[in-house]
Amino acid sequence: MMGLQEGPLFEGPSGRLLLTYDLAALEAKMYHKAGVLIGWSLAHGGPGPRCLHPALFQLMCSQNPFLGDFSWNDVTSTEVQSRLQQLRSCTDVSSLSPSLRDWVLSCGICLKQSDEIPAIYSSVVKHYIYHRVASMIFQFKDGLNSCGGLWDVIQRRWEMFVPVMTGVPQHPLTRPEFQQLFTVCYSPSEGSLRTAEEATVGHWETALEEVRGGRADFSLEDLLTFITAADRLPPLGLPTLIPLRFYSQEESEPRGRLPYASAHPPELFLPRGVAAAADLLVLLSRAVHEAQG
Repeated sequence: MMGLQEGPLFEGPSGRLLLTYDLAALEAKMYHKAGVLIGWSLAHGGPGPRCLHPALFQLMCSQNPFLGDFSWNDVTSTEVQSRLQQLRSCTDVSSLSPSLRDWVLSCGICLKQSDEIPAIYSSVVKHYIYHRVASMIFQFKDGLNSCGGLWDVIQRRWEMFVPVMTGVPQHPLTRPEFQQLFTVCYSPSEGSLRTAEEATVGHWETALEEVRGGRADFSLEDLLTFITAADRLPPLGLPTLIPLRFYSQEESEPRGRLPYASAHPPELFLPRGVAAAADLLVLLSRAVHEAQG
């Protein structure tokens, strides 16, 4: 994904990239290939680009973002930066210089004396980052959609894909969200094993609340990485719930065997009958940090 971001198809500051106007790349269907690459990654549970400008992504999803505060520094063209600065400094249409007026008209925006500068500014920004590169955007989305109609899914659920497609960070996992990823695999029969497993599950829930509340030296995201080898959930969700299984501690291990995981497919193993949530938290901390190296 990093190579794609640094290629000729995108421009702008990191995490706020815009599509370039590159006719040679368009003729070579490079934007389509970029969409296919991203779509293939997402369809297989991999990362998204996490680099598109949030405003551009919303426009691509047929949303209407507020563009009045769009930073001209997100544009690489020094000429366009200068024009946007000049436009922002004007008080009304009558204060536009002839050259600035001509430039706004060249963006396909008809000026009326009653127009307000913020509205004109937003229209110019929308033209530059969206309408001007409409062919590139269409090809890029078509590439994504070639992966099982993925773009249609993204457009319908665009808010879910914001941290996947743009530089906007994903909100931290909550304890209920994390807990819902698992299915508990209890011993089939009633007895001491089942009782010990139920005690562990109770301590597990308490431990997760401690982690989410910042009262541990690792995060839920760290724990997710320990279990799945991924630092965030796939935007389409996990294909199946993660089995939560149990093991018995051996007397030959005085410090206790650490919780362990299998990433392919994901499984988590916790000790039966751990004495308290604090004890389980210590074991999880050791396991997570040892896995991190």
